[in-house]
Amino acid sequence: MSLTQPHGLRAGFHADVHDPVSGLVHAGEQWVPEQFLIEPHQHPVWEIYLQLHGVTRWVAGEASYLLQPGHLFAVPPGLVHHLAGRSGNHHFYFAAIDLDPVVRRQPALTLDWPTTVVHREAGEVAHAFAQLVRELTTRYEYSDTGLALAVDHLVLSVARAMAPTAAPQLAMHPAVRTVKRLLEQEFHEHWTLRRLADRVGLAPSYLAELFADHLGQPPHRYLNERRIDRARQLLESSDLTITALALSLGFSSSQHFARVFRQLTNTTPSAYRSARE
Repeated sequence: MSLTQPHGLRAGFHADVHDPVSGLVHAGEQWVPEQFLIEPHQHPVWEIYLQLHGVTRWVAGEASYLLQPGHLFAVPPGLVHHLAGRSGNHHFYFAAIDLDPVVRRQPALTLDWPTTVVHREAGEVAHAFAQLVRELTTRYEYSDTGLALAVDHLVLSVARAMAPTAAPQLAMHPAVRTVKRLLEQEFHEHWTLRRLADRVGLAPSYLAELFADHLGQPPHRYLNERRIDRARQLLESSDLTITALALSLGFSSSQHFARVFRQLTNTTPSAYRSARE
């Protein structure tokens, strides 16, 4: 496996893997400036993108797709696709996966994958992608097993995103479920209690009470925990500066980020990163 940073990125990496055991061909996470172009290309395997920040327009075959934050974009084998012109700064995960080794390990995932592009809300795909990035960028014991499990998890998450939505097993107020999803998937946004309340049509005080009843903490604390969870992963796996990382997570400044990071981890971002180098 080789890790490189393609020319022109703001930050991020491309991992050339070609691992016949896990099925992973390549993968990465990239922060892209608006002048960056992705030319028409195709692969003999599925390529999966997850838009994290920013908005992009892609062309695959004869169709055009607008990707918003939290959108899954999966391209089947052999279909030519490309980024349609320059976009604003954006950030995405991607992975090219040969499904054959995956379904040999996990026969239940031998489903009828479509022959056309999949474009929809990502669901839990972001969590699976984050774990895959950790396996690619961190030295772990049992790395081969970890990589295969991470690939399986990603394929499972994509399959679930393509399947009909399952009914929740635990009762949760619909407004709380919506706010929880927003804070988990769009943690980079500058959420206020008023803005969240407007999204779900409730009074701010009532939403705060409901949220705390269900999750044991107010929305602001839950949001900061999700941001710091992501910060730890980025400090380990990315070359973003502390300031750029802070802004990408939705903090107003690097000082604000450092203060919240210390509150939740008892250390500073710089010390955390240094300890893992």
